[in-house]
Amino acid sequence: MSERFPDIEIYLLKAEAQQVKNWLSQAIGPVTEKGESKFGIEWQVDNMAMLFTPNSSKNFASLWFKTNQTPWNDDLACARAAHEALGCEVRCSKAGWQEGDAGPGWIKLIRGEEKPLDWDN
Repeated sequence: MSERFPDIEIYLLKAEAQQVKNWLSQAIGPVTEKGESKFGIEWQVDNMAMLFTPNSSKNFASLWFKTNQTPWNDDLACARAAHEALGCEVRCSKAGWQEGDAGPGWIKLIRGEEKPLDWDN
């Protein structure tokens, strides 16, 4: 069993907000839209806040669970569930990290496969 991350963030290629919201409603419960901020659309399930940013990086949307009260322990488990449900390319960090760290590296999930990724290239 892997360590439970305090928050989760995944990146979804060309993801539509309504499609992601529908998946989340099925996976973790009814999603309430709290409004928009300068960063994206704020959603909530029970007491868990989420932020969906449609154009976070290139053609990728970011989905950030501000506190991890999800059924997934870490970014990769969430990415796997999103990839299976949405069928789009999903990217995530491959390990936990904190601000100031060099970064954990990345994994991309595409066409049912998981591959290491150098996102900067």
